[in-house]
Amino acid sequence: MDWLTQLPLGDRLRRLEVRELAVRGRVGGVLTLVFAYPEMDGRDAVGKLRLFLPPELHENPARRVPLVHNAGYELDEAGAVGLLAKGYAVCTPHAHPRNPLGRGVNLDRAILHAVRALPFIDPRRVGIQGGSAGGWMTLMLAADTFPLTWAMPDVPPIHWGYNAEYIGRHQAMGAPPPGSDKPRMPFVLAVGGIAAQAKELYGMPFESQSFLANSPLSHLDTITAPTLMTCSTADILVPIDQVDAALVQPINKSLFPPGFTTALAPRFPGVKSKRTLLSALNPRDYERFVVPPPPPGKPLVLPFSKTKTWSVVAVDEGPVEPSDGHTKNAWGMDHEPFRLWAEARGVTPEQLTRPVLERLMRRYRGEPWRPFLIHGKPANAFDYPDAERADVLLSLRAFAQDPACAKRLAHHYAQLPDSLKVLGPTLPKVL
Repeated sequence: MDWLTQLPLGDRLRRLEVRELAVRGRVGGVLTLVFAYPEMDGRDAVGKLRLFLPPELHENPARRVPLVHNAGYELDEAGAVGLLAKGYAVCTPHAHPRNPLGRGVNLDRAILHAVRALPFIDPRRVGIQGGSAGGWMTLMLAADTFPLTWAMPDVPPIHWGYNAEYIGRHQAMGAPPPGSDKPRMPFVLAVGGIAAQAKELYGMPFESQSFLANSPLSHLDTITAPTLMTCSTADILVPIDQVDAALVQPINKSLFPPGFTTALAPRFPGVKSKRTLLSALNPRDYERFVVPPPPPGKPLVLPFSKTKTWSVVAVDEGPVEPSDGHTKNAWGMDHEPFRLWAEARGVTPEQLTRPVLERLMRRYRGEPWRPFLIHGKPANAFDYPDAERADVLLSLRAFAQDPACAKRLAHHYAQLPDSLKVLGPTLPKVL
């Protein structure tokens, strides 16, 4: 195991455990690491992550490999091995007691900063994936991570304040009726703690700007990498109402307790009056696919656009029913065609837009893109200042490795107001 103990990890990451891992007849590895990061309230915290390493690094520790971050929820060894066999390194949060939506973005953000900077990771070949709360985390990180090869969020909350309030409001309705021990809405009842954790975290009403600022809906302007998102018309946990009003199907009210609704209440704010994903996105940036569920026992091969940033795949499973979870039926999804296409395409110049560069410059300066409050005080939406600045510089250097990308970076930097040219009047030659 010498190769695992000798891989350079820098000053931030400390090994807790290392061991080799069988990867389809080859040797990979898994490291459990500990590191410090700042929470949203500014306090120092200690986080853990797992870093799975592909056989390519065992065979040649000097090479660089692509990275997949499994966002929000921890990915186990069985889930990681398939990616390791394809040559990816994989990082994932480890052993955190709170749901991703109840702890916020800071832990995952810091993991990406620390791991992307490792000398054996290729910062131009980074993807982010996750489902449910991990899908939400995927989108929040995709808005903040540059450059990015792809993002794959499955069933993500888009308008978190609405979704959290919806879960909390239906807890009593989801409980067993008098004289029964069978919950009316078992999956809704099971996730009630997530809404409670989130309200405790922010200390604000669900309709507050703090919840909106921590919704992907508020960060669409800086998500520019190819993004394949899935959702289901029958999702009772993440209602499709927040994706596209046209996809909502009328429920059979006789199946539900009186007062149940997935409707997005008027009091919840939006972004420039737009409160759903597809109303807030520019039509030129997305393609919507409505598809039937796959036959039993077969995965759904996900369609995607080769010309639009967003591919939004809605599986038509009919209306929401009380016993539904994220889907009405159990079926798998095949993301592989999209992943292969995005990997072959690579990072393109168009991924850098004026808002993306402005966000990078504001990060370097410690200025939040969407300010918000925690318990009435300004929240910390950053990693440590030196880690933020180092990640911004890493981002720009990685992007500028391609001459066409470097030209676009120089053009957009020259167009910035002087107040945002945090690296000087012109780009440093090191970039």
